[in-house]
Amino acid sequence: KNHGLLTNTEEPATAKLGNEVHALKPLNHLTDEPSTSKSLAQLMELCKEGRDWVNMVPFLIGLKTAGRKVKGWQFEKIVRRMGEKGGLGVVMEMARRVEGTGMKLGDVGVAREAMWGAVVKCVRSESSEEGVKEAEKFIEAIWEMLSDERHVDRNAMGKEGDPKMQPEIVGVLMWIRALKSTLFTESKDAEGKVRRAAEMVLAVWDPKNANATIDDNNWYDANQKLMMWAPVWHGMKMARKIVGENTALGRDLANTISLDLEPMLKKSQRIVAQHVGEDVTRRGLVVYDEISKMAE
Repeated sequence: KNHGLLTNTEEPATAKLGNEVHALKPLNHLTDEPSTSKSLAQLMELCKEGRDWVNMVPFLIGLKTAGRKVKGWQFEKIVRRMGEKGGLGVVMEMARRVEGTGMKLGDVGVAREAMWGAVVKCVRSESSEEGVKEAEKFIEAIWEMLSDERHVDRNAMGKEGDPKMQPEIVGVLMWIRALKSTLFTESKDAEGKVRRAAEMVLAVWDPKNANATIDDNNWYDANQKLMMWAPVWHGMKMARKIVGENTALGRDLANTISLDLEPMLKKSQRIVAQHVGEDVTRRGLVVYDEISKMAE
């Protein structure tokens, strides 16, 4: 609306900054505004430590207010980076303030990355009591939010695209509950939480999850499979001992481990190890190797 004022050659609009006077020009929305992708990339590049990520919440709110749309894959990338750089607390804040940030956990990829961030943090803590408890608190909170209609539409709940119907997401819940029980309560399951989580995983498990063809030259896909299924595999191994190896549930878990998960994970580990140099860190391989050393 001020275009005429800013283009008036006889009385140009100016602004004085310090001792300098600058002519004002109208903004070209096509060339003068940075793209959403570029803005996000620049902010993520500037965030070096955990405390830096607090800037993400007001930034996302500003984008949403301005009518800018952040896509699901971009939220995935943001959450993954924050999980790797110590920003899980801000991830939780972004999820809690979903109306402002626009980050919905109903997007399976986003929910998955949030869960995996907690797995990575717990692994890095070497399963310390504090690390396990922090991961448990985060994972349980994310799981609870997946029943919140602000994140998952009521009509989508219980359907194929519901994050709670994805075994790799339910599997992380089972994993952290079983890990806490194994390490700190002598494998007791007084409240039945481990059993319920294990039953939920098997209820949504499809052998096709593990039987998908793995290209020997596609280390990226193999690495993704390690990240996706290593916590589920380890969680099932612990849960089997907690619920009883000779119970019906224990036997079902054993069959899924031996027939589905272990062959796929071993092949994936071999592929990634062959294609990635020692000086290169791959999240899936690191998590698988560290989880393999954990107590069962």
